[in-house]
Amino acid sequence: MKHDLSPHAVWREYLRGQDYKRATGLYEQVRKNENFVQGKQWEGLHVSTLDPLIFNVLRRCVNLFVAMLVSDDVAVSATPFGRGKQDDQLEHILEQAFDCAIERSNVKTLNRLALRNACVDGDSCFYIHFDPDTETGQPAKGDIKVECIDNTNVYFGNTASDEVERQPFIIIAMRRDVDEVKLEALKNRRPSDDINAILPDGEDENMTPNENHRRVTVLLRMRKTENGIAFLKTTQHATIMAEKILPYTRYPVAYMSWDRVKNSCHGVSPVTEAIPNQIAINKLYSMYVQCIKQVAFPKIIYDVTRFPNGYSSEIGKAIGMRGNPNDAFLSAFKAPDISGQVLALLRQMMSDTMELMGASDASLGNVTPTNTSAIVAVQKATAAPLELVKLEFYRFIEDTARSFLDMMGAHYGVRQYVITDEDGQEQQVSFDFGTIRGGEMRLKVDVGEASYWSETVQTVTNDHLIETGLIADPLLYLQNVPDQHMKGKRGLMRALQKQKEENNGKEQTAAESYAG
Repeated sequence: MKHDLSPHAVWREYLRGQDYKRATGLYEQVRKNENFVQGKQWEGLHVSTLDPLIFNVLRRCVNLFVAMLVSDDVAVSATPFGRGKQDDQLEHILEQAFDCAIERSNVKTLNRLALRNACVDGDSCFYIHFDPDTETGQPAKGDIKVECIDNTNVYFGNTASDEVERQPFIIIAMRRDVDEVKLEALKNRRPSDDINAILPDGEDENMTPNENHRRVTVLLRMRKTENGIAFLKTTQHATIMAEKILPYTRYPVAYMSWDRVKNSCHGVSPVTEAIPNQIAINKLYSMYVQCIKQVAFPKIIYDVTRFPNGYSSEIGKAIGMRGNPNDAFLSAFKAPDISGQVLALLRQMMSDTMELMGASDASLGNVTPTNTSAIVAVQKATAAPLELVKLEFYRFIEDTARSFLDMMGAHYGVRQYVITDEDGQEQQVSFDFGTIRGGEMRLKVDVGEASYWSETVQTVTNDHLIETGLIADPLLYLQNVPDQHMKGKRGLMRALQKQKEENNGKEQTAAESYAG
């Protein structure tokens, strides 16, 4: 099948993706959701009869959801299905490689941003790529980078599905500086016609409206081929990078939706359905406060025929009147109190809105701790609806981890790692990541709390074994303790190994002396 790879053909695919997002109302809904969460809830309304107040229920719920989902450390563990000596060594090497790559690419911080985007916008996306210029402290340069992409800038070839690996193509749109794009095209040895055709363009509702005269929309198109993933980078009128095939087995894209929608690549945000409630709360609170300002304080009533110059409440000021001052008509008037049903309704609306979104008083800490068991039970019941989102988030991280493995096999080459052998000795080994190229599916990838807590369970089990005497050798005990649970573990193992060798030497000398 032939593909039209001209800039105009890619731009038409991009426009069709925009038409779909516009038809589903995605651009407007994302803008509206972002404004409401950020507190811009009266934008575009001109109100002169009351003071617009904001009681932001939505932001509190969003912060709670994100905090609950990232409160536990998410661990990634890649292990071979086999359990031979070489497989154990590979497991240790992959563990170090993952830790370094995740730390350098700042994935743990981006996880919070991805969850926040999914909660507010409905979807979140990671784009994973390899930067060959990153310093790694090893002879081989380059490491993996991760970017968090808005759902308004990701375009799937099949808009009826959110499964990344089944897409005929994926386009990621970016707004970049014109001079930067021209420099990239020059590095890619593009002809002068293409470089001259890179010009600033206007931007649509999905792009940032800043510095239009210096920005140009760049489209990164990727598709699957028999030899890997083909990448093409264009603008509306120019090709920045000709199609280049990299030996990947999967798209370097991870995608998740907060709540999936049938026959659509975009999910639904919990903020969307709660916006009318937020509007009603703001309006009712504003009218409630305005009414209190008008009727809460007594008003002075006087007879204008007796006070033709008006009445003043200033202290010590003389007030002129007509007629006998003893017959002056002056009194104070207090309007009836506002109904208590209004405030009760407001509190009920706020409580019900947060409850329906999944944020109960127990989860927010708005309860008196008189019964601990009941509070814990309510908190667990509140967190139950988020379990589905948590599982989707773990799947999202697993897709990211598999893309990491894919790129390690394609780009890492030979790298040096320090591992501990069975005798507790450290040794530096070289590992060729090309050996796992195309075979990352033979590795088991575990993501989630299970991986994190399994380390704690392993340490507790080791403690129990040494207490019961089933493990008598401290060196063997330390070998089974995860590195993260004991600082200076390797140094302690070296000291124990040296002490063991000295004791063995003394015992051997004593035996020889006794035999002599």
